[in-house]
Amino acid sequence: MKGSEVRNRFIEYFKKHNHAHVASSRLVPDNDPTLLFTNSGMVQFKNVFLGLEKRNYSRATTSQKCLRAGGKHNDLENVGYTSRHHTFFEMLGNFSFGDYFKKDAIRFAWEFLTSDLKIPKEKLYVTVFRDDDEAFEIWNKQEKVDAKKISRFDEKDNFWQMGDTGPCGPCSEIFYDHGPENGCGKKDCKVGCSCDRFVEIWNLVFMQFNRDEKGKLTPLPKPSIDTGSGLERLSAVMQKVPSNYQTDLFTDLFTIMERHSQHKYVTLSDTQKADPKNAKTEELNTAMRVVADHIRSTTFLIADGILPSNEGQGYVLRRIMRRGIRYGHKLTNKSLFVPVAQELIRTMSDAYPELRSRESFIVSTISAEEERFNQTLGKGTELLNAALTEIKGKKTVPGDVVFKLYDTYGFPVDLTSLMAKEKGFSIDAEGFEQLMNESRQVAKASWRGGSEGDSLQPQMIKAASTLSKTHFLGYDGLQCESKILDLVDSTGKVQQIVDKGAIVLDQTTFYAESGGQVGDTGLISGKGFEAQVMDTKKINDVFFHIVKVKSGSLKTGATVTCRVDQSRLSTMQNHSATHLLHAALRKVLGDHVTQAGSLVEAPRLRFDFTHPKPLSRAELHQIETLVNDEIASAREVDSRVVSYDNAIKDGAMALFGEKYGNDVRVIKMGEFSQELCGGTHVRNTADIRIFKIMSEGGVSSGVRRIEAITGQRAVHFLMERHDQLGELEEHLRVEPGKAPERVKKLTEQIKKLEKDFKSAVTQGQSTNLDDIIKLSRQIGGANVVSAVVEVSDREVLSSLTDKIKDKVRSGIIVLIGKNEEGGPSPIVVTVTRDLVQKYHAGNILKEVAAVMGGKGGGRPDFAQGAGPESAKAEKAASKVFELL
Repeated sequence: MKGSEVRNRFIEYFKKHNHAHVASSRLVPDNDPTLLFTNSGMVQFKNVFLGLEKRNYSRATTSQKCLRAGGKHNDLENVGYTSRHHTFFEMLGNFSFGDYFKKDAIRFAWEFLTSDLKIPKEKLYVTVFRDDDEAFEIWNKQEKVDAKKISRFDEKDNFWQMGDTGPCGPCSEIFYDHGPENGCGKKDCKVGCSCDRFVEIWNLVFMQFNRDEKGKLTPLPKPSIDTGSGLERLSAVMQKVPSNYQTDLFTDLFTIMERHSQHKYVTLSDTQKADPKNAKTEELNTAMRVVADHIRSTTFLIADGILPSNEGQGYVLRRIMRRGIRYGHKLTNKSLFVPVAQELIRTMSDAYPELRSRESFIVSTISAEEERFNQTLGKGTELLNAALTEIKGKKTVPGDVVFKLYDTYGFPVDLTSLMAKEKGFSIDAEGFEQLMNESRQVAKASWRGGSEGDSLQPQMIKAASTLSKTHFLGYDGLQCESKILDLVDSTGKVQQIVDKGAIVLDQTTFYAESGGQVGDTGLISGKGFEAQVMDTKKINDVFFHIVKVKSGSLKTGATVTCRVDQSRLSTMQNHSATHLLHAALRKVLGDHVTQAGSLVEAPRLRFDFTHPKPLSRAELHQIETLVNDEIASAREVDSRVVSYDNAIKDGAMALFGEKYGNDVRVIKMGEFSQELCGGTHVRNTADIRIFKIMSEGGVSSGVRRIEAITGQRAVHFLMERHDQLGELEEHLRVEPGKAPERVKKLTEQIKKLEKDFKSAVTQGQSTNLDDIIKLSRQIGGANVVSAVVEVSDREVLSSLTDKIKDKVRSGIIVLIGKNEEGGPSPIVVTVTRDLVQKYHAGNILKEVAAVMGGKGGGRPDFAQGAGPESAKAEKAASKVFELL
């Protein structure tokens, strides 16, 4: 039975038992800062379990995309070395939200496994939490499982929780016996042994509690059920193989790897793996398992809108990709990631259509990251090997080397650790972390500062778990009356605020930051008090107004008036213009363009989108014209709430990586633009007034960024530009419209004059070359020329070293220029090719420049730099003779 059939059989079984089939959520949890990635099927239902959210069903079933490669749940280091660890996996699950509990959950699981899939009962074993007599009785009495096949375990194994905090409860696990031939061979091998014989295939969590930061367990409003069965493990059972990597979920990927490399995946038993004769085969098998797993993670993460970067989820993706690329190099010098990713997309698009619809973007992102890492992999490996040679006796790679590999060559620290480990070395993790912290502090010092709400975030998260959804009135106006439901400061929930804190209201006109639109600012006032709203945040649909009290004090239960700043109107102009820009980009560049990020605020808009190359001036002009034509056409901006399915059928665009509920808000601007969006917008495109692109550039490989302005700010900008152009035309004494042509001619004239000047200087200095050469010295059999010359231009200085090199034919030439304007003095070092094995121009330059307080570097035969302390030029020139 193929993996796809196991998935379908599971879903259909629970649909037959009145479970709603809910699509997998994204790999990045929405509105849950406690998790880096979705690591189980219940993550998307967390608020339902907590009683904060209600769905129109009480039973659900899913096949959930999951990732465990960061935070508490991290399987990255085990991947490739065991038969069942993965970074990406699918979790089949059935859920009850206060509907059925232990009896039915156990009945469903046992019936599906033994009756529907027809797994022999004698191959199955069960575990329960040590104190859960109820579950033990159900297994023993209801399902007739022999008491000898039911084991009791402690919290470590049979008490499940999603993270350090959140829903949790005792659990019962079902294990499959793959037989003694796949075990450790020990006489006492049984359920719970770490070998591959007894493998957990289903975990039934009896969700009864919520755990807070102090570890306190509070009963949930309604006991619920959360179960998880790994598709990969269940497929291995149905395909009668002991390893997940032997199922069709992976073998199709291995086939592509075999086609692009000379290695065929060979299944080895544990005994065969231990045989030194098979060491190389198992090393390559491990590489294939790592590549297959990491491509699965990579493909699904990119499909969910995550891009390789140096922070957050993007950094985890980069770690996974670069680890996989490096393992791929053990198999072949050819690219494996792209062809294997394309095979994965082919085989899994039926279950996850987003893979097919985003294939071109996934492939281009993978290609770009692979190319970028390959450019630095060789140099980084050389640096690491050199360090290993130097420290052979110490067996620990210094933290500064690990940091340089990370900072300069893009080596994630775990990759460096792996490469060092392969050669018998460890890394100085503490030293690396110290340098990382110093780097973060430097970055932090240069940062202008974050939101006022950042320091309140932990307390707001805690408060949100007990509050109901805030009613938003801001689509219809900027002012409303409301009531204070809760107050939060840095200590937690409080009864009053006299300085800074966060307010939760029953209803509000303040828009909370989301979908790229910034949070509103303004005033909240009442009888005897007034507070400045500096930002508005949203957690689990609870709006937090970040405030600074101007007078009086805020108290729970007080009636207030909300007044949003007029700057919101500019934000609305920019948000509506962003929709028009997105549509225009797709019309001009193609349907491959999708949103990769956005920022909408009062002064400007910023829009990131997928596109492989810079936009031409003509393309930018065409995009800008299209947007302004739509503005001039005065299209009504229609907003309506419809079901998600109907919105998509009507042609509305669902944005890359966004989470949508059953009902969605659609923003339509004529026939030009139609998107799902919860932000605030103008009522008519004419309200935008005008749209002007300010810049276009690259953010990362395959992602471009446009920044633009609208409304009054755009009008002021164009008027100012017009005045500046008029002033320029007056200075140039040209007719209107002739300034560009005149500037072009003047630029050409200046370039010619500069060229003539440099030529004259070079010719003038050339007459002194023989005098300079006469001062050369013979050191170690080489002619060494070192002098200070009256030249400030680096190109002229380089030309002079070439002329001297032609005359001496073999030697080392160091020329230091003089900068009469007081700036740094240029330094150029040349080593003729016959001497580069003995002397390195870059190393010589570093020593010479250091004398003048400067730095520089370069190739063995040529290097250039500068020294700010020009007065020490003569001393630096003499230093050359001492060095050599």
